[in-house]
Amino acid sequence: MKELAGRVAVVTGGASGIGRGMALAFAEADMQVVIADIDEESARSVAREIEAMGGRCLPLRVDLVKAQEVEGLAEKVWSDLGGAHLLCNNAGVTTFGMMCEGIPDLDWDWVLAVNLHGVVNGLRAFLPRMRELPGEKHVVNTSSTTGVGPGVFVGPYAATKHAVLGLSETLREEGAAHGISCSALCPNNVDTGIVAADRNRQAEFGGPTGAGNEMVAAFIASGLAPERVGRMVRQAVIDDLPFIFTHADTRELVDARYQRMVESFAWADRWHEANPEP
Repeated sequence: MKELAGRVAVVTGGASGIGRGMALAFAEADMQVVIADIDEESARSVAREIEAMGGRCLPLRVDLVKAQEVEGLAEKVWSDLGGAHLLCNNAGVTTFGMMCEGIPDLDWDWVLAVNLHGVVNGLRAFLPRMRELPGEKHVVNTSSTTGVGPGVFVGPYAATKHAVLGLSETLREEGAAHGISCSALCPNNVDTGIVAADRNRQAEFGGPTGAGNEMVAAFIASGLAPERVGRMVRQAVIDDLPFIFTHADTRELVDARYQRMVESFAWADRWHEANPEP
């Protein structure tokens, strides 16, 4: 999407972390930004930042796991702003520290609902409307480096981020005929508040538990600034990249994964040779 100025960007989870970084970056490019977040006060705080720099922002409280609220978000964006040219499905949560078989059902349900169904709800509400808009449109779905490699002790998170990566590749193919492109954002360590995401955990998933991980929090705090990631995403949208990797060393993870795949193909070839069909 070459022209950003004057267009509308919707960022879910835009009240903090990478979402906030993207919202600020798009506002710098003279886009009107809509922040959709379950944390209304933080969304308003980011809106004030954008307005202080001369930008335009509409903060809205939206629970992304509720399809009707996301549909209402799309309706408001179209009625008030005329539509969205850029959709960033960014909101995400995670749990820490347990092996897959020991993770409680409510933890699985929460992470799957926010990280995967939140993206699905966004696509269902926005894509039919975006197809009717003239010109270029773009979707950015936030996956993770955990979406291209193993995620130890974060099984639900890893499952959702692999799913979002595959969904993004599918959308890139399906949307081309309608002028809609798609990028999968695969950040590595970025200084976000994801460790504290439990504070907004919905009642149907058990509500806030106070769970945290000091070691993980310290590691994340040492990560890349979200504002820098936001500017990377902005340029990647202009350049229409299918994947947005924030850290060069992620290539080692990708190379190792696909080397394992190549070796598995070689094993399959040997097996067929040793076991010919009758």
